[in-house]
Amino acid sequence: MTKYLESVITGTLLGLLPALICSGCIAPAQAQDQFARASSNDGPSNSPGANAAAGATATSQSSTETNATESSIFYSLLMAGKTQDQFTPLTPKERLKVYAKDLFAPFHFLMAGASAGITQVQNVPPEWGQGSEGYARRFANYYAYATTSSMLQMAGEDLLHEDNLYYGSGEHGAWRRVKYAVERSVLARSDDGSSHFSISQVGSTAGAAFISRLWQPRSNDSAGDGAVSFGISMATNAGVNVIREFLPDITRHVFHHGTDGQ
Repeated sequence: MTKYLESVITGTLLGLLPALICSGCIAPAQAQDQFARASSNDGPSNSPGANAAAGATATSQSSTETNATESSIFYSLLMAGKTQDQFTPLTPKERLKVYAKDLFAPFHFLMAGASAGITQVQNVPPEWGQGSEGYARRFANYYAYATTSSMLQMAGEDLLHEDNLYYGSGEHGAWRRVKYAVERSVLARSDDGSSHFSISQVGSTAGAAFISRLWQPRSNDSAGDGAVSFGISMATNAGVNVIREFLPDITRHVFHHGTDGQ
């Protein structure tokens, strides 16, 4: 039991680290680079008006760059970056765009790499061994699992008219927000915005857990192993939802700090 609890905590932390890395490092670096390029293109000038215009242009470009990065983070975590009162159902084309972009988002690769590293240290499953080959198999395993789950969920959403995109609660109070986030791990929205049990989300998580047994070695291919994987994935989904709930607070501080009221 302790082993599985550690796996759940690890999965939750893995969801948090890439978000913090992206929001804390990538965006400022992009903004700084954008400002530098804008400044070099303007060339030297002693005119206050020219300098002010250049500064305004650089600020505007930096803002656009950071907003694009912020949007990318939300895409990577399958969240809308909005609150639930702003819910708008996705069209099939929009949903395909969201899931396609998610599959190739840096978040997925970071998660796959971190998961492979942890299971490499744990030597799970032992048949995959160590070294670069063992690491590659574990990396591919996570990415294949995530891709299977995403494709099943997208198909289920289209068929059942469900929406699992994460919208913030818009509420105050840590406990109420955490409760909302955990509930959203098993709830979906209909086109009219009402909530119900998410067949597409829970079903895709279960489906991926058991389908992935097909490429697992003998020590990890039983129905019981699939059930354990399903339980860990559902708990991790709830943990990541908590991150999704509070992530806008982090990005607001990183990307918009000092700009409010301007």
